[in-house]
Amino acid sequence: MLTTLLLAALSPVAVEVAVAIDKPKPAVGERVVATYTATVPEGTSLTIDTLVSPKPTEGDAAVSGMAFEFEPVAPPAIEKTSTPGTVLWKQQIAFASFAAGSLPVPGPHINVTSKDGSKTTVRAAATRIEVSSRIPEGQKPEELAIKTDRGVRLPARSAWFWGGLAALVLLLAFAVWALFRKKKAPAVEAAPVPKLSPAEELDESLERLAREADVLGEDSRDFYSYLTHAVKRYLERRLDMPVLEWTTFETLRRLRDAGWDMPREVGLSELLSGADRVKFGRGRSTRQEARENLDRARKLRDALEAQHLARVARLPGAVAREAAAPPVIRKEKAL
Repeated sequence: MLTTLLLAALSPVAVEVAVAIDKPKPAVGERVVATYTATVPEGTSLTIDTLVSPKPTEGDAAVSGMAFEFEPVAPPAIEKTSTPGTVLWKQQIAFASFAAGSLPVPGPHINVTSKDGSKTTVRAAATRIEVSSRIPEGQKPEELAIKTDRGVRLPARSAWFWGGLAALVLLLAFAVWALFRKKKAPAVEAAPVPKLSPAEELDESLERLAREADVLGEDSRDFYSYLTHAVKRYLERRLDMPVLEWTTFETLRRLRDAGWDMPREVGLSELLSGADRVKFGRGRSTRQEARENLDRARKLRDALEAQHLARVARLPGAVAREAAAPPVIRKEKAL
């Protein structure tokens, strides 16, 4: 009997997460906010683990990849309830759909940590939205008529305008004449300057950030901005992909689609999502958490360098030597 009571006390809290949509019938690209709520015992913590996007309908050529584009997730709100010992957990997730039609909105995976430390993962309730297309019904994009250009009436120019323009042309002509009249110094080509490899550049940034982590204060937004920039620049240089232009969600999805699989121990999703929480959600980070994220960046470097060398090894000899060689830049000629 005592054992049964102990197991019941230590078992994870049963949590049901409901969902409400502010715009059940949005247009393509329009912002939609899904509000997830759950009533839980005080001391229970709920954290979004994974956002889920449906795949576009087959034959939808206007969309590639996932149908939803999510915004960075803000911290949840905790409200008191009329029931003693319970609170209302509320989490808003904003997204836009780039596919038309009746689309499911899958519930995200949520990590639940009870007051006693026991953990479990639940799935929030799902719903649907009816996304309307901006293209007239019955027409295809290629059938839309091109709008005709409208005529533009140019205002008359005054004499001051033409006089000033003539003076500017004369001044420019004099500058060109004086430039070509001046004797040129012999051009000297500088020697090639070796550039740091992607891994070396990342190491240099991580060493500097490690010193900042030891004295990290309450506001760590600058630290995580520099950290994510260093990691994304490393990914951009190593993979030759515009990673700095992507959001966290796009980065994870496009790396996976390109076949660059990161081992679970790297924790790239935790690194980028945690940094977004601090930068955009005004979350806080301890010095230990900062050091752990620096360690994730080093594990990312080791895993990606190993995959890169494995791919280079499979290339033909000359191509492999060129791919493995460190990049070199040349200074412009000095005059």
